[in-house]
Amino acid sequence: MQNWNLLFRRTHLYLGLLLIPWMLVYALSTVVFNHREFFRVVHQTDPLWRPLWEKEVTFQVPSDPSGLRAAVKSLLDENGLKGAFFARRQGERLNINVQNFWHPRRVTYDFTTKKLRVEGRPFAGTEVLTRLHERTGYGQGGPLNNLWAFFVDLFSVATLAWIATGLYLWWKLSATRTWGWLAIGGGVATILTLVTTL
Repeated sequence: MQNWNLLFRRTHLYLGLLLIPWMLVYALSTVVFNHREFFRVVHQTDPLWRPLWEKEVTFQVPSDPSGLRAAVKSLLDENGLKGAFFARRQGERLNINVQNFWHPRRVTYDFTTKKLRVEGRPFAGTEVLTRLHERTGYGQGGPLNNLWAFFVDLFSVATLAWIATGLYLWWKLSATRTWGWLAIGGGVATILTLVTTL
């Protein structure tokens, strides 16, 4: 039993150390999310998106909606726009967001005028944080996108293991059990209150 306790302690400690940078990114980016207006004033990023270029391009939307992603990828590649992206058609416009931690691009194709417009966002450290928070990887292609998604999955599993080892160790320390129940009860009560009232 002593060996098990030692194993759980070490596992809990190492998981905690492993999670520190990810928790820090998550915490700081959440502060930026919750106080966007403050950080916009600090960085004076006005306008938020700046025009980079615009040109006439012929682009045919595939009749099969499942082919849209491949067609958009070809369009982006032909115009030197690399990176993970999301595309969505809205009426006579195709909106494409090209993800990048440092220099994201907003691409718009107008089917009426056949114009492809590209806008960029000025660099701001706080914006990089929010993009770290929002970034998705699987399904975007490329080994680095998949690696990012894998590490996010690993972070999620490590957090669950960290919670499990922490609960085990807390249960073994009978002197702190009352305070632990109060903390867990307070957390559950807070979540339930927010879920039922928001």
